[in-house]
Amino acid sequence: MSMPNIPNLNPQISVNRDDAVNIILSSIGMEELSLAYILNAEAEKIQFALGTLETAGGQASSMTDILETNKLASKMVRNVIKNQMLLSMKMEDTVDLAEQAQPVTQPVTPPVTEPVVPPVTEPVTPPVTEPIA
Repeated sequence: MSMPNIPNLNPQISVNRDDAVNIILSSIGMEELSLAYILNAEAEKIQFALGTLETAGGQASSMTDILETNKLASKMVRNVIKNQMLLSMKMEDTVDLAEQAQPVTQPVTPPVTEPVVPPVTEPVTPPVTEPIA
C-alpha cells in the first residue's frame, strides 16, 4: 500500500466554519487510512509467521512464534477497534456540527400584534345658544 498524501498547508490560515468541518472530516479520513495500513501490516506479520507470505519462502515459524504473533496481532486489532470507535464518535459530532450550520429553511414570520384602537369618547356637541338679534 502507498503512503497517504498530506496536503501542503499555508502558514496563514483563515478558516470559516465550513472549512473547519471539511478539515476535520479529512483528518478522520486520513486516520481511517492509517488504521487500514496498520491492519494490513498485522495481516502480513501473521502470513509471514504461517509461511504463506511470499517473502517467508514457504517456511512456517514454530508454534510458539505463531501463538506470540497471534497474541500481538490480537492486541493491535483491539487498539485499532478502540480508535475506530473514537473516530466514529468524532465523525458523528462533526456531522451534527455541520447540520447545525445549515440555514433555517422555514421563513421567520413576525409576531402578530393587535392593532391599537383609541378609546371611544362621546362626541362633544357645542352648547346651543340663542341667536342674537
